[in-house]
Amino acid sequence: MSPASTLLAEHDASTASVVADLIQTALRAAESRSFGDQKAWANGEPSPGQDRRRAPPQGTQLAPWRAKKLDRFIEENLDRKLNLEILAPLVRLSCSHFARACRNTFGLSPRELVIRRRIARAQALMRGSKTPLSQVALECGFADQAHFSRLFRRTVGMTPREWRRDNPAPCSH
Repeated sequence: MSPASTLLAEHDASTASVVADLIQTALRAAESRSFGDQKAWANGEPSPGQDRRRAPPQGTQLAPWRAKKLDRFIEENLDRKLNLEILAPLVRLSCSHFARACRNTFGLSPRELVIRRRIARAQALMRGSKTPLSQVALECGFADQAHFSRLFRRTVGMTPREWRRDNPAPCSH
């Protein structure tokens, strides 16, 4: 005799019936899906095959003053090393909270945000001058021209040289 049936035999018939029903319900639920999913579905959450991501809770975005301060700092310091350890204390947040808030505010990780700003500055420099690409790379904070070219191509879809050729400086008459 199993431990469950021994337990049931010790109780009167009505209690045994209730316990047996609960055990059967629990077994059916476990076979069909996990208890966590059952609770989630009861609350209107998506089924397992659906996207379970939700909109970020309010408060996880950077406050406007923090976003402005971050923008200004990045623009003024693109030629320097900019990483989480430098940017997070600037807006008085921990590194992990800052990274999450930055992604929720700008749609980009802090690293990707800095890269995009560097690429935008490089495009402005290339459009308005014949400055060598190696010099543009250094002025925008890239380690060297190869690093600049690799990230530029990944972000823009063409090399800096191709971009410069396709986007000449505007004529001033």
